[in-house]
Amino acid sequence: MAVMNKMREMTKGILYLLVLAFVGTIIFDWGMSYSGKKAQANVVGEVDGIEISLREFDTNLSNQMQQYRGQAGGDLQDSQIDFIRNQVWNSMVQQTLIQRTLEDKGISVANAEIVYRLFNDPPEVLRSNPSFQNEQKQFDMAMYQAALNDPSTAEQWRPIEEYLRQSLRVEKLQQQLQASVRVTSDEIKREYLNRNQNAKVEYVFVNPRSFDAESIDITDEMVESYYKTHQEDYLQPEQRAIEYIVFSTEPTAADSAATRDEAKRVFDRAKAGDDFGDLAETYSEDLATSSNGGLIDFFAKGVQAQFSNFENDLFFADKNDVVGPFESNTGVHLFKIEDKRKQDNENQIKVRHISFKFEPSRKTANQAREDADYVAEQSPAQDFQELATEVGDSVRTTGLFVKGIFVPGIGRNQRIMDFTFANKINSVGAVLEIDRGFLVYRVSDVKQESTKPLDEVRGLVRNKILADRRMEKAGEVANNVYQKIQEGASLQDASAIDTLEIKETAEFARSGSVAGVGRDTNFIGAAFALKQVGDISKPVEGTRGYYLLRLVEKDEFDASDFESKKAQISAQLKQLRESQVFGHWYAELKENAEIKDYRARFYN
Repeated sequence: MAVMNKMREMTKGILYLLVLAFVGTIIFDWGMSYSGKKAQANVVGEVDGIEISLREFDTNLSNQMQQYRGQAGGDLQDSQIDFIRNQVWNSMVQQTLIQRTLEDKGISVANAEIVYRLFNDPPEVLRSNPSFQNEQKQFDMAMYQAALNDPSTAEQWRPIEEYLRQSLRVEKLQQQLQASVRVTSDEIKREYLNRNQNAKVEYVFVNPRSFDAESIDITDEMVESYYKTHQEDYLQPEQRAIEYIVFSTEPTAADSAATRDEAKRVFDRAKAGDDFGDLAETYSEDLATSSNGGLIDFFAKGVQAQFSNFENDLFFADKNDVVGPFESNTGVHLFKIEDKRKQDNENQIKVRHISFKFEPSRKTANQAREDADYVAEQSPAQDFQELATEVGDSVRTTGLFVKGIFVPGIGRNQRIMDFTFANKINSVGAVLEIDRGFLVYRVSDVKQESTKPLDEVRGLVRNKILADRRMEKAGEVANNVYQKIQEGASLQDASAIDTLEIKETAEFARSGSVAGVGRDTNFIGAAFALKQVGDISKPVEGTRGYYLLRLVEKDEFDASDFESKKAQISAQLKQLRESQVFGHWYAELKENAEIKDYRARFYN
């Protein structure tokens, strides 16, 4: 009966975990309209005509934020909320696409399959639940099945059965996709050679940069012709800019003075005889030590870096002395010397510590927020610069930037990025709380996608033509050397004509890097294509120039070792491809889907 009661108590937690368990594999019907017809007025997005309602999106967003708050132990910053919002959006898009695929393919699960899996192969989220683990924290099948067979808990298992119904459907889809995965004998052998075969070569390198740029004539006609045939290389994506004001919540001079005054009052009480440990528990803002009366065990000079500016004063003080106040970049510090000793030829002290941080007062923080709200409210009707002057701040600008991850001058902020590229010039975003302040911003400039004019990229075009011509000349020299070798000259004699140096590599693998060359796949491929020691390659165009290679040594294929490792390699390759096939399939599915994201309408 104790097990049953425990099961009932844990049911809510189990089901919550089950709901969160799907990140890319388990599908839940979150109330989306699969008919493609409009289900309600507020729609946060569409996936191939299937609507995702704002209500359902908000519900899932709230659940995820609640989970993250529990993990973080407090409120979330705007950047964290943006991350969670994107995570929920991507998950719901994925679930919609996969749910539609399951229906299109008619993939279903029989009740008998669910019962069998529930009784004989429970999901990991149940196996890892303490309700079904023994004293050794191992899953106990007997305990689990006893809970299953308890008639009083039958209704509580219904959501779990539905969870399994959905997860088994996805599992069948994955099995269908993975059924096409094959590993051929040639692929196994190639992977074996990649892992086990090494080679060493001599090589001649013809460096394109050895050709003087002044000797290469590049006319205006060549530049114009290249530009016309390669305009896609000079496409400038849409760019935007914002103006913004940061309303600082850095502590003011008055705030810091108040912190110093508070520290001095506590210091005077400690000097007057109040218990230092009690004062630390009451006043110290050092979370690591305050609950322990501010106690910091014995340490030598240089160990506590945060005390470096005043550690000499601490070590010169006597036992039981109360010393301070001392200032650091972060605040004010008080100490009581608890004990002193010498150990391992080092002087050490034990102290109690009270820390007062320089923090903005409530008045400072409230004023910053009020100013930010005022500017945000007034900016549609009043000049941004005038408003900034009115509240005593200055306007900053990002300059034009493309859509990506970082906003110039601000950093990673997906909310600002999304708003900026979804709204018109002069649109004002919602007030954002950032580190040490509040930010108000508006879209100040938009530059549509365009091809950069020739005059702007003329230098780039000339440099590209120059690089191509240098590579061509390097190829000509390499071909001349190779021709001499074909006529009977040695690699050394043929390369000496052009004063080319012969170098020798260290041993390298097919999948490795070559010292002095790098991870050049053309070079490595040409090296392992040589069959006999002494064989010389044709000219090889690498990433940095042209090469001629002469094989010095190469490991022979070990048939017996290959046979002993073949099964393991095959299994590893198959497992790798099975793990990749679902991701590749979903990427293509998403690429071909029509996805409309309306979140910017509701989240600024």
